[in-house]
Amino acid sequence: MDVTLPTYEPTGDVVADKVTWRALVRAARRSLVDGWGEEGRAAAADALAREGLAFLRGYAAAQGRDDVSGMCVTAFEPMRTEPPVDGLTTALREAGVRVLVPVTLAKPDLDWVDLADPERRRLGEAALADVDVFFVPGLAISREGVRLGQGGGYYDSTLPRVRPLAGDPPVVICLHDHEVVQAVPADGHDAVVTAVLRPATGVREVPVGIPEA
Repeated sequence: MDVTLPTYEPTGDVVADKVTWRALVRAARRSLVDGWGEEGRAAAADALAREGLAFLRGYAAAQGRDDVSGMCVTAFEPMRTEPPVDGLTTALREAGVRVLVPVTLAKPDLDWVDLADPERRRLGEAALADVDVFFVPGLAISREGVRLGQGGGYYDSTLPRVRPLAGDPPVVICLHDHEVVQAVPADGHDAVVTAVLRPATGVREVPVGIPEA
């Protein structure tokens, strides 16, 4: 099912523009996912798993590692309309990768748990010092990598603080195929990612090319 987002036309009120755009993206996501069916979701999950794991293997090789086993990443547990990265997190864990997922605290803080831990013991932000790649959620990005988030400010606060602790590893946003656009409403504090993972195109570093309409 083809879904598109309009060209962003700034009104001069970034806060209002963000509200409008979040509503647009969420509506488009509902439309996309409603048209998937079980087979469509499974195909997207398989593609994200395959492409995400391939990226991590390539990154591991570039770092002089023989394998991804023993590496650590962040990811997230997707809501219904988010990209189905549960396939990716399963594939990563089966490959021996430690996967940390966030739990929300009072804004703008996150805590983290190991996805393999059935007791979901909170690890604190210090656990992020071991992260090799951040796989993060979001609603959309500009072609230059500026991230439009859900509005809580969690990642805008967390990423600048913890990436230096981990040696500035890549930040890969996980999106649906149509959610890279020319521009998004943004403030100076909005996080900028280094790459995007989508089912159809795999991982692409920013700036991301956008086909002509």
